[in-house]
Amino acid sequence: MTPTRSDIPDPNDRIELTGELIEQEEPKYIRIRRQHQTFERWFERQSDLLSNREESDSASDGDIDDEEKVRQRVVRREDKDNDGDDDDDDEVHHKRTRLKIAKRNAYITARNALEVKQTSISEPRDYQVELFECATERNIIAVLDTGSGKTLIACMLIKHILEKEQDRRERGEKKRVAFFLVNSVTLVFQQASVISVNVPFKVAKFCGQMGVDYWDKDTWDKYYDENDIFVMTADILYNCLTFGYLSLDMACLLVFDECHHAKAGHVFLRIMKEFYRDLDPDDRPRVFGMTASPVDAKVDVHNAAQSLETAMDAEIRTTRNLALLRAGVARPKEHTLYYKKSAHTDMTELYLKLHRQFGNLDISLKKIFLFAEEAAVTLGPWCADQIWLLILKGFNISRQRYDIPLTASARSQELEAELISEENKEKKELEREVMVEVRRVLADHKFSPPSLDPTQLSDKVLSLLEFVAGSYKKAKVHHKSLKCIIFVERRYTAVILHSLLQQLTPYGCRPGVLTGHGDTGMANVSMAFREQSLLLYNFRNNKVNCVVATSVAEEGLDLPDCNLIIRFDNCRTMIQYVQSRGRARQSSSFYIHMIERNDLLSLRTLSEVSQNEQQMRDFCEQLPQDRILDGLDDQPMVSSANDDGLLYVEPSSGARISSGSSLMVLANYVSALPHDDYASPRPIFHFQKDGHFYICTITMPATSGILGMEGERRISKSLAKRDAAFRLVVSLRKDDLIDEHFCPYRIKKIRLKESKKKEISADKTNTYPIRSADFWKPVPFEITIDNVTHTIKDVKLYVTVFDLPKHVGRYRPLCFLSRKPHPHYYSLPLFVDGEYIPVECKVLSDPLTVTMSRMSDLARYTVRLFHDVFNKLFDEDMRKFPYYLAPYSATTGGIDWHLVDIAKGLGDPPIKWDNMPDPQFWLGKFIVDERNRNRRFELREILTELDEDSPIPTWYPASLKYPSIKCYTYSTKNLKGKESEKLNQPVYAAKRILHGQNFLKASAEQEGDRSTDAAVIPGPFYISTIDAATMWTTKLLPSIMFHVESCVQATELCSVLNISGLNLKNMVEAITVESAHLDLNYERLEVLGDAFLKASTSIALYIEVPQGDEYSYHIKRLNLICNQNMYETALEIKLYEYLRATPFSRRAWYPDQLTLLNSTKSVERVKKHVLGDKALADVCEAIIGASVLEGLDQAVQAVTQVVKSEDHRFYSWRGYSEAYVIPDYQKEPGSAADRRFAEEISDVVGYRFKSPLLIRSAFTHSSCSRGIPSYQRLEFLGDALFELLCVQFVYNKYPEADPQYLTEHKMPMVSNKFLGYLCVKLGLHRYLDYISSQLPYAIQEYVEALNFEEESAAQEKKQQVWMNLETPKPLADCLEATLGAVLIDSDFDLSEVQSFFDRLIRPYFEDFSPYETYVSHHPTTLLAQLCSDVSCNDWKIQCREFKVNGQQVVLSAVQIHGRIIGSGEGVTIKNARFDASKNALKRLQEDEGLLRKLCTCKADHNGVGLERTFGKFDSL
Repeated sequence: MTPTRSDIPDPNDRIELTGELIEQEEPKYIRIRRQHQTFERWFERQSDLLSNREESDSASDGDIDDEEKVRQRVVRREDKDNDGDDDDDDEVHHKRTRLKIAKRNAYITARNALEVKQTSISEPRDYQVELFECATERNIIAVLDTGSGKTLIACMLIKHILEKEQDRRERGEKKRVAFFLVNSVTLVFQQASVISVNVPFKVAKFCGQMGVDYWDKDTWDKYYDENDIFVMTADILYNCLTFGYLSLDMACLLVFDECHHAKAGHVFLRIMKEFYRDLDPDDRPRVFGMTASPVDAKVDVHNAAQSLETAMDAEIRTTRNLALLRAGVARPKEHTLYYKKSAHTDMTELYLKLHRQFGNLDISLKKIFLFAEEAAVTLGPWCADQIWLLILKGFNISRQRYDIPLTASARSQELEAELISEENKEKKELEREVMVEVRRVLADHKFSPPSLDPTQLSDKVLSLLEFVAGSYKKAKVHHKSLKCIIFVERRYTAVILHSLLQQLTPYGCRPGVLTGHGDTGMANVSMAFREQSLLLYNFRNNKVNCVVATSVAEEGLDLPDCNLIIRFDNCRTMIQYVQSRGRARQSSSFYIHMIERNDLLSLRTLSEVSQNEQQMRDFCEQLPQDRILDGLDDQPMVSSANDDGLLYVEPSSGARISSGSSLMVLANYVSALPHDDYASPRPIFHFQKDGHFYICTITMPATSGILGMEGERRISKSLAKRDAAFRLVVSLRKDDLIDEHFCPYRIKKIRLKESKKKEISADKTNTYPIRSADFWKPVPFEITIDNVTHTIKDVKLYVTVFDLPKHVGRYRPLCFLSRKPHPHYYSLPLFVDGEYIPVECKVLSDPLTVTMSRMSDLARYTVRLFHDVFNKLFDEDMRKFPYYLAPYSATTGGIDWHLVDIAKGLGDPPIKWDNMPDPQFWLGKFIVDERNRNRRFELREILTELDEDSPIPTWYPASLKYPSIKCYTYSTKNLKGKESEKLNQPVYAAKRILHGQNFLKASAEQEGDRSTDAAVIPGPFYISTIDAATMWTTKLLPSIMFHVESCVQATELCSVLNISGLNLKNMVEAITVESAHLDLNYERLEVLGDAFLKASTSIALYIEVPQGDEYSYHIKRLNLICNQNMYETALEIKLYEYLRATPFSRRAWYPDQLTLLNSTKSVERVKKHVLGDKALADVCEAIIGASVLEGLDQAVQAVTQVVKSEDHRFYSWRGYSEAYVIPDYQKEPGSAADRRFAEEISDVVGYRFKSPLLIRSAFTHSSCSRGIPSYQRLEFLGDALFELLCVQFVYNKYPEADPQYLTEHKMPMVSNKFLGYLCVKLGLHRYLDYISSQLPYAIQEYVEALNFEEESAAQEKKQQVWMNLETPKPLADCLEATLGAVLIDSDFDLSEVQSFFDRLIRPYFEDFSPYETYVSHHPTTLLAQLCSDVSCNDWKIQCREFKVNGQQVVLSAVQIHGRIIGSGEGVTIKNARFDASKNALKRLQEDEGLLRKLCTCKADHNGVGLERTFGKFDSL
C-alpha cells in the first residue's frame, strides 16, 4: 500500500529545513519551479545565518593599542551624532560598516586584553614574533608559560639561522649545524618529530639506546655531513665533545629545552662551562634557552635567575603584560579538593604473611614492602595489595637489570655492569630464588575486586573517584568533551589508580597511564617509548580521555590541551606547579589541588609555591625595559587627526584618513583577505631602534596586494606604527585595493548569484529544430555564365566505399557517391546477430567524372535498391538525389558498371519462374514477392527431398502454422485457385529478408532474435535486378547512413566552431545524446572535457590576472565554466541543430528530397527533438573532451570557442607561454637557502626547477610573508591540473567505464586525504613555510597518526591508511602548488607535468582494488544507490557559494520530492556535497520509512537494497 502524504513526518521536526508537501498529480513544470523556489528560500535563509556569523565571528586582526581604542570611542560618538545628517545612502552605508568594524575590533582587543580565555590562535602572537627577532640578534632565555609556544619560536629560529648558514656555506665557510638538547629519550623523539615537520632541513636524532657509545669519529662525521639539525640528549653531546668527535665550533645554534636544569653539575651547565666558554666569542654558536620558570627549587628567585643567565650566557626575556600572554594561553581556575585523614593504619594480611618470610632480607624486595606500608595508609588496603599483584603479573627474570642511573648511556651501563662484584652477583641470584617463592605465595592468594568500600580504599582515593566520576557525568549530560590528567608522584600509584578508574568510573571515562622509562625493580611498571607514544596518540584522538601520570607528563611532553588537571600528590616546587598547570589550556579549565583537611604543611607548601611564582613574575616585570616584551610603549594619548601632519583626503568621496584611523582601516583590509583555518591574516609590525627614535616596518600577509611598508622615524613605537600604517593604507588606495571609502572591496560576502553563474536545472527541457546538413542539399546540374544557363556534360562524384572485409562474399562493397567531398569517415560499428561487424569506409582520393547518361543510370540503380530492398519507390529524377549508390568493383577500383548495366537491363519484364524455369539459375538469387513486396528471400539451396505439398519441416518454426510449403509460399490470400493445382516447382531453402532493423547496438533486436529460415517455391516471386551480396550490404544501409549523418553533422559543426583536425569518431560521440539510445554518447567525453575546461581556464586566469587571489579566481572561473555560460554558447551557435538525440528509425532515414511514389505515407525526417538545457551545456564540454584526445592546440581552441570570453582568448597551447609575463620575483636568483631549497625539492619530485623563488612560493603559506606570493595562486592552478591528469588516467585506464565510474575513481586520486598523505610520504611537509601556532601541531599530529596507522595496517595487512585520516589541507595545497609551479617553471610544458604525475601519483593507482571501498562508500554514491533501490528519480543536490570573513563557504542541500532532507557545508563544492549527502543518509537511516513515504515514483521498493546501502553507510 502506498503511503499517503498525511503519513509523512515533517523533517523540520528534526532539523531546520524547508519544503512544501504537494500532491503527486501536479504538472512537471510546476513541480520543477516549486522545487527551485524551495532551494532559493533555503539558501536565502542560510545566507542570513552566514551574515550573522560574519558579524559575530571574532577575528584576531584587530590588533589596536590602548590609544587607538580611546580614539575609536571618540570616532564612534562622532559618527553616531552625525549619522542622521547624512543623506547620501552610500556614505551612510560605509559609515555604518566602519562603525561596525570599529566596534568589533575594539571588543576583540578588550577581550584579548582582559579575559582569561582560550582563543583559537592561528598565527604567532606578538610576543612570539618579538622573542624570535630578539633571538636572531643575541642569546636569550625565553621564559614563558607551558603551552605558550616556546617550541614554535625555536623552530622559527632554527629555520632562520640555518637559512643564513646556506649563504656562509656558499661563500666556502665551514658547515655548522644546530643542536637541540633535551633531558630525556622521549623528548628526543618528540622534539625531533616537531622539528622535522616544521623545518625544511635534515634532522638526526640520537639517544643512548641507539648504541652511540660504540660510534667512532667517522660515524659522527657522516651524520654531520648528511644532516643540519642534531636532536639529542645532552649527555650524548657532552660525551662527543669530551672525546673530540664533535666540537661547538661546528654549531651555529644551541637550543636548551627546559634550561632551568643548568645548575649544580647538570650536563647543560657542564657543556657551557667546559666547552662553550673556551671558544672565541666570534666562534660561539647562538644560544636559545626555553623554560617556564628560571628556577625549579625553593631558592631566591633573583639570585637563581642571575645564575641561570650567567650559566647560559644569555639574557632572560619574557612578557610584562600577562593578560596579553593569557589571551593566547588560558589559565585554569584553581580549586582545592579536601579529603579526610586516612583511618587505615594496619598492614594487610598479605603484607604480614610476606613480611614474615622475606621482610628481613637485604634485597630489592625492601622497596616493595616500603611502598606497601605507605600505600596501606594513604591509598587503602586494597591498593596496598595491588603492588604484589603487579609482581605476580609483571615480574620477568629476563627483564631484571642492574641499578644504573637512568641518564647513563648503553655503553656506560655495560661497563658498570662488568664492574659489579661477585657478591652483588650472588645477591642477584638470591633475589631470583626469593621471587620464585614470592610468586608461589601470591599465586595462592585470592585478590578481591575493587569496590567503593571505605574499609578498602582511603578517603583520598574515594574522593578522587567520586570527583572524576562526577566530572565525566556532567560532561556527558552537557555533551562536552573532557580531558583530564591526574598527577601522582610514584609509578605504582599511577598504575593502581588507573586500574581503579578502569573498573569503577563510568560515564565515558577512558583512562590510561603514563610513566617514565626507568626500571623500577621487580614489579617493573616503566613504559617504553613506543608505549608512551601510543598513549599520547590515543589521548589526542580521544580514545583515552583520562591519564594518570607521573612527573614525566609535567615537562616537555607534547600533551593535548586539557580542561581538568588534578594534583593527587601535591607540587613540591614552583616549576612543578607551573608546568602541570600549563597542561590545562582549554577554555574553562580547572586545576584541582587535593589537600588533606587540617594538613597545615601541605597548605603551607602550596602557599609557598604560589608565592614563588609571584616572586618570579615580579622579577620578570622588574627586568630592564629592553628585555621585556610589551609590544608597544605605554604612552596613551588622544591626538587630533593631523597632529603629526599625516592626513589623506579621498577626492572622489571626501573620506579622510589620518595616522590614527589608519590602523582600523588596515585591520579591516587584512580581515577581508582570503585565508584558511590555520592562519587569520594580520599585519606584523617590526620595530627598529634608531637612537631615541623608532622605525616601524609592516609585513603584510602573502595574499595582500602590497607585501610591506616602512614608515618614518618617530619618537615612540606607537607613533612609528601609525606612521607606517598610514603610508600603507594610502598605497592600498592608490593601487585600488580598497575603495573610495577605504573599505576593502570584499568586506561584504560575495554571493554566487551576484556573479554570472546561474543554476541550470537538469530537468528543464525544450524542443529544438534539427537542421538538414548542407552536405545533403542537391547540387544543380546547371551553371550560369554571363546570365546564360548551361547544363554541365560531365559530373564529378566523390566516392566512399562501404566495405565489410571480414565478410567477403556475403557482403559486396557499396559505393556511396555524392557531388560534395566526403568527410574522412571512421570504421562504422555495426552489430549483426550480436556479432560486431565494422564497416570500413574508404574515401577515394580522386573524384570520378561521370557523364549525364551514367548519372541517370546511377539514379535508376539507387531507386531499384530502395524499391527491392526497402519497398520504397522513389522518383528517378537525378537532380533531386543527395547521394547515389552503386556496386563497387575491386578490379577497377571504382563503380562496377557491369552490375549497374545488368540491373538496368534486367527486370523489364521481371524474371519469373514462368519465363525462366531453370532451378540452378534461381539458386543464390534475391527474390521479391510480386504481390506482397514485404516478402523477400535469398534462395540458398535446393531441397530435393521435399516438394511443394510437403508439410513444413520442424526446423523452420516461423512457418509451421501453414499446412504445406506451397501454402506458406503463396500465403492464404494468394493461394486461391492453386490449392489442388500441381505446380511442379523445386523447393528452396531460403533466408527471409526482414524489414529494416537497428544494427547500431549489440542489444538491439536483430535477425538472429527471430527465425528467418524458410522453405519456399519460386512461383509468386520475381528475381531482383540487385544481386544478393549487394542486397545484404544495402540492408545495413539505414544503420550506415545514421553514422554518416552523424559524421556529416559533426564535420559541419567543427566548421562552425572553426576547429580543425579533430578525430571524427570522437566528435560524433561528443554530439550524441543519451536519448539516441546508442552504446556511446557524450557523457564520457564530458568528464574529460570538464577537467580540461577547468584546467585551461585556470591557466588563462593565472596569466591574465596576476594579482588575483584564489577566491576571485574561483568566481571568474565559475563564470567561464558554469553550465549557464555553456548553455548560452550552445544557443548562440545553434548547437541543438547538430546533436544526435533522436533514436534510430527505419522509417525516417530516407532522403527527404525524393518523392515517394508507391505510398501515401510520408517518409520525412524528424524535424525537431527534445533536449535538456544541461545536456546542451554538457555537450559543449564533450566537444572539448573530443578535442583533448586530438591535441592540446585543438583543445585550447575549443575552450576559446565554447567559453567566448575575454578571459580566455587563446588558440594554441603555446599561446599560454607567449602571454605569460614573468613576475620580477621569479627572475631573481634567490639566496643560497632558496637555491638549496629548490634543489632539495627538485630531488624529491624529479623536476629541476629553474626559478628557486617560484618553487619557494609553492610552499609559502598565506600566514608567512617572505616578499613573494603565497601558494594560493599556484594551488589554484595545480588543483585543476591534478584533476585533469587524474581524469585522463582513469579515462584511458577504463575505456568502457561509464561517467559515474570515472568520477568515482577519480575521487580518491584528487582527494585532499591522498595528496596530504603523499606530501608526507615524500617529505615535502617539512618544507612548508608558515607562521602559525596551529598548523605545526596539526601537521605533527597527522604525521604521528599516519605512522601509527601504517604500523597497525602492517600488522593487520590493511592498505591505504590515509583514507581513515583527516589531513591538514595545507599539505595537499602545497603539493598541488608544486604541480602548478612545474607547469610555470617549465614554460607551460605539459609533458613535464605528466611526468610528475607518472612518477609520483600513477604508481599508487595502477591497481585500484585497495580503493574500491573508498569509491563505493562515498556518501553521494550511496545516496544515488539508495534512491535507485526505491526507483526514485526525483532527487537532486544543489550548491551555493558564499563569502564569509574572507573565506569561501559552500552550502549544499539534498532535496527529495521537493523536501530538503539534508544539508552540508564546506570550503569546496565537493566537500559540501559530501557533507550534505552524509547528513541526508543519516537522516534517512534514522527514519527508515521516510524515503518510502516521500517517494511515490514506484511502489515496489527494494528493501534488501536499502539494507545493503545503509550497511555500507554504517562502515563509512
